[in-house]
Amino acid sequence: MKSFSFPEKHATFAQNSHSYYIKMNTRKQLQKKVNCLRTLIRLFRRSLDEPKHKDGVECFLDTEAGRIRALAYNMDTPETLPLYVNLHGGGFVLGRPEMDDPYLLHVAKTAHVKILSPDYSLAPEAPFPAALNEIFAVVKHVKLHAGEFGIDAQRIALGGHSAGGNFSAAVALMDGEKRELGLAGLVLDYPPMDVYTDAGEKPLPKGSIPPKMSRLFDACYCENREERKNPLVSPCYATPDQVRLFPPTLVITAGRDSLCGEAEKFKDLLISAGVDVTFKRFEDSKHGFTLSNKPDAREGWQLIIDFLNRYLQEERGRDRE
Repeated sequence: MKSFSFPEKHATFAQNSHSYYIKMNTRKQLQKKVNCLRTLIRLFRRSLDEPKHKDGVECFLDTEAGRIRALAYNMDTPETLPLYVNLHGGGFVLGRPEMDDPYLLHVAKTAHVKILSPDYSLAPEAPFPAALNEIFAVVKHVKLHAGEFGIDAQRIALGGHSAGGNFSAAVALMDGEKRELGLAGLVLDYPPMDVYTDAGEKPLPKGSIPPKMSRLFDACYCENREERKNPLVSPCYATPDQVRLFPPTLVITAGRDSLCGEAEKFKDLLISAGVDVTFKRFEDSKHGFTLSNKPDAREGWQLIIDFLNRYLQEERGRDRE
C-alpha cells in the first residue's frame, strides 16, 4: 500500500493566492481572528438563551494522546452494545461535543448503540495532526478497553459532521496502514475533503460558506500549503489502494454547499475501490443542515440511524472479524 507523503510543489494561481493570504496573516493574526469569531458565536448563543441541560454524561479518557474529554450516551446500559464515535464539526477551529448533544441520545436509543463524542483539540492552537491523533487514540483506547465500557470491540463505527467527517475519513486512512481499529462503519456528513484547493475556486451556491471564512479555517488547521495535499488533510487526494480497506461508508452531502463536489468526488473514489457506499445528496440543503430540527435534518439523522442499525447489528459485526 502506498504510504502517505507530501506532494511536489505546483505553481498554480490557487497556491499563489493562498500564499498571499498566509503572508498577510501570521499565526498570531489567525489566532486573533479565530478568537473574535469564537466570541461572536458565544454571544449569539447566549442571546438564544440555549438550555443548559445536556443528555451527554461528561467523562475523561486517558489515551496514548493524553487525557481527552468526551460526552457519553447510553453508556450506563448494562448490555454489551456496538459503539458509535461521533465527531462534531466547526471548521477545525470551532465547536464542542455539546453541538450534537440534542440528537445523540435519540441516535443511541434508536440505533441500539453506545456513543462517545470526543472534545478534540482545535486549531490554530493545535493544528494538524493534533486532533487527528487524539481521535485515533480515543477509538484505539475504547477498543482496547471494550469490556470496561460494555461495548463490542468488533462493532465500532466512526463518523462526523463537516470537519468531523474529514477527521473520520483520515482516521480510516490511518487505520488502513496501522490495522489497529478495524472500524465496522464510517459516517461522512457534508465533509470538507479538499483543504488544498483555494476556497475561491470552489462552487459558491447561495448560502454556502464564504471563501474568506474557509481560507481562515484551512490556514488555521494546516498552514503549509503543500502539506494540505496529504490525504490525511485532504482525503480526496488518496488513491484507490489507500481507501480499499474502508468499512461500509455513509456519505451525506448538501446541494447548496461549496463542499458538495469534493465530498462526492471522495464518494466516487470509494466506490471505484470497491467500498460499500450508501449515499444521499440533500439537493436544497445548506452546509450544517443536520444541526436543526427541520425535515431535512430529521431525515439526515434517520439515515445515520438506519446505517448504524444495518452495519452494527451483531451478525454483520461478527462477519467482519
